[in-house]
Amino acid sequence: MKIAFMSIELLIAVLLFLVGRYFIKTQDTERSILFLSGDFSGLNTQKICRVVGKRIKTWAVIFLLGGIIDFVKPGAGITIATVAFIILLVFHLADMTINRNKKYRV
Repeated sequence: MKIAFMSIELLIAVLLFLVGRYFIKTQDTERSILFLSGDFSGLNTQKICRVVGKRIKTWAVIFLLGGIIDFVKPGAGITIATVAFIILLVFHLADMTINRNKKYRV
């Protein structure tokens, strides 16, 4: 069971890391922002891609740490990582909703 939890978390961590890296390194920022929000008119697309990419990479680190915790105590790491991910996701959504016109405009 320990291996199953660890492999799930490591898979999630790798996928999140690759998606975060894509958003940071992308050259077609308008298309990426269109994927994220559906509208990029008047937004600083490069800044949003950098911010979102860094946040997604942070989420990957959380799942990586959860995998390490699962090595010691199976089941605890995936629970901690999932709760932390949900909390950070809510903060991300609140930031993108509240600060959309202030922080991310051109």
